[in-house]
Amino acid sequence: MRLLIAVATLTLLAATPAFAQAGPGMSDRGVRDMGGLSQVSPTHRYWESCLTGEPTIAVRACGRIIGARISRTHTATAHYFRSIALQSLGHEDRALRDLRRAYLTFGDLVFENENNTVARYGRGLSLKRMGHDQEADQEMARAIANSQGQASHFFEISG
Repeated sequence: MRLLIAVATLTLLAATPAFAQAGPGMSDRGVRDMGGLSQVSPTHRYWESCLTGEPTIAVRACGRIIGARISRTHTATAHYFRSIALQSLGHEDRALRDLRRAYLTFGDLVFENENNTVARYGRGLSLKRMGHDQEADQEMARAIANSQGQASHFFEISG
């Protein structure tokens, strides 16, 4: 009898969706933000520090995002912003290494999809920081034109 109850309970549990999968930011698509990240995602919380935090905190937060490997766009963007934080701390070599990683990853994304305006804009920003102003301006202008001005919003910093 106990065996029958145990089998029935396990069958019922296996057929019922887990309650932990429901709720804001989990399965509710309407609560998505920051490139599709859930607002309850730990990585989502790191973005604020990566973009606007004190440089030492920003370096760590951007590193967490890079380590999470959400997408190549997010990883390249985190490398870009970490390079800014590293440069402000005086770590020029590490900053340049991160900036090159961002540039190369954005370049790969543009090569794979010429219409990837976020990657094109990120590539332009990376070129600008490396001192290639003319090419950077062309890349960013093309990205903005192709996205009706929306590509730059991915890189906006508030605060």
